[in-house]
Amino acid sequence: MAVALRFGVAPDALLGHGGEAWVYALDDDRVLRILRDGGRKADLLRRMALVEELALAQPVYRLPEVLDVGEIEGRTYAIERRLPGRSMLEELGRIEGAARERLIEAYLDTSASLGDLHLPAHTGFGELIADDPIVAPTWRAYLEERAARNLSRSTPELRQVDPAAVAGGLPDAATPSFVHLDAFAGNFLTDGVRITAVIDFGVSSLAGDRRLDPIASAVYLSDPNLTPTVTARDVDIALAWLRAKGLAEWLEPGRRWLAAYWSFEADDPKAIAWCSDVLLRSQPII
Repeated sequence: MAVALRFGVAPDALLGHGGEAWVYALDDDRVLRILRDGGRKADLLRRMALVEELALAQPVYRLPEVLDVGEIEGRTYAIERRLPGRSMLEELGRIEGAARERLIEAYLDTSASLGDLHLPAHTGFGELIADDPIVAPTWRAYLEERAARNLSRSTPELRQVDPAAVAGGLPDAATPSFVHLDAFAGNFLTDGVRITAVIDFGVSSLAGDRRLDPIASAVYLSDPNLTPTVTARDVDIALAWLRAKGLAEWLEPGRRWLAAYWSFEADDPKAIAWCSDVLLRSQPII
């Protein structure tokens, strides 16, 4: 790959990869993120501006810090500050006992605190940096419109799910706060005790109801496809956390709306299987 060759990174420097990029270690302080085909410099710059705005809140955990953005032979890359910690998904593969329970609580505490990040000036509820954003005057209107749009791009069975019924299960919100939405364990870094960084702020970032992130984190934690090392005890800890915060009643409505949100991933068999399982067994169809 031309970008990797230009920066002299070897294959064994690969730290990880996902649907959007490969990430390589440049040195102890920096990483090189190489976007997959179709990744655009403009998208990286929008994300960079969003995270800089969010960081004005000075959270106790680190956020991504982009040092440079460029293109080589049509491939977009970013050089970013290397963040402390390792993936919480990794950590859940090794940690046990009381330390594991405390880490899950720290994960949910941090997810809930994402709503304290500095929300950029924004009118209404909806996406912050998406290409074709939905912005609505109320949170409930946003929830319904986004569910409708994503379900319309899904399988024939899921296109029949009633988006109003999906959105109607969640509470409305009077004031928008920042919502990450993709707040699964793989996007949190940890030192085994606390959450040290939150990553992958992107097109799912919203001005919305801050309660959605911890609910989403509990949903993602309980899905073995997203969190392969999850245990029944982990789910119990998450449910106890939600009950203590008065959020448990929104767990299943949140799961249904998130299934509608991710239903546009029609080419991902595991994602569609989960969305179908959640929505077709629990939601009325039109």
